[in-house]
Amino acid sequence: MEMVHFIPASQRRLALLAAQADSAPVLVLGGSGTGKGAIARWIHSNGARSACTFLVAQQGRHLPEQILEAQGGTLMIPEIGEWTFSDQAILLNFLKTKCVPHPQDKKMSILANVRIIGTTSQSLDGRAQGGLFNIELLEKLNVFRIEMPSLSKRPEEFEDIVTGIVGEIARELHKEHLRDLTRDAWNRLKKHGWPGNLREMRNVLRVAVASANGDQVEANDLPDFGNERIDFRATREQFEKIYLVELLKTCDWEIEKTCSMTRIDKRTLMSKIKHYGINLNL
Repeated sequence: MEMVHFIPASQRRLALLAAQADSAPVLVLGGSGTGKGAIARWIHSNGARSACTFLVAQQGRHLPEQILEAQGGTLMIPEIGEWTFSDQAILLNFLKTKCVPHPQDKKMSILANVRIIGTTSQSLDGRAQGGLFNIELLEKLNVFRIEMPSLSKRPEEFEDIVTGIVGEIARELHKEHLRDLTRDAWNRLKKHGWPGNLREMRNVLRVAVASANGDQVEANDLPDFGNERIDFRATREQFEKIYLVELLKTCDWEIEKTCSMTRIDKRTLMSKIKHYGINLNL
């Protein structure tokens, strides 16, 4: 079982145990962009439920219905501290009984084989003490409690994290030959404070890998970023444009072939080509 780059060294044994104990609830804590969703998916993918559904719950939708939709698999409940008291009560009852109310007959219940993974960027202990979160539910969720620290607190893992993300994106973009960064590129990355954590780093490196032409990421392949939080939307669009151009080149600029490879319809692809001003007459 591969322990990937985004899992903190201090949490790897716990994450491994959580993956093996495939029915116990998990609580993942950490700030925005620290990889809470990623580790939830890793736990699911490396457990006995990996062939089954992984669903992300949505606030405002009927929770019992969402639990049933995840039958046999995993339901991740993001920012669980913000869910209503009624949803907290439903979830607590499910963790106790493994049942949810029947949608047509409230006197009946349905057995559901679903694993619950809750994530939060808040202090649930503090919210529970202040009466803002169900204390009993917190106790039920605390079977496996995984902490995802910010990047600023992981300096000794920084290079491994960057190398891991670069490798992951390089495989995705079929640039397996690209495995390292130049010294200047490393220096730029290390000088940044990474307020957006892993999410910000992934966005920056996605553009850099897509832009790189040689076997290393160079400093000028990196998008503009500084002391302020990076513009995620602009970075994502910059990557998408580069990615589309590379795909079109691979497909000899044939639209139908590119649609087949990307699994998007022709209208959507042509809209993106127009939006990014990509010249097809090359």
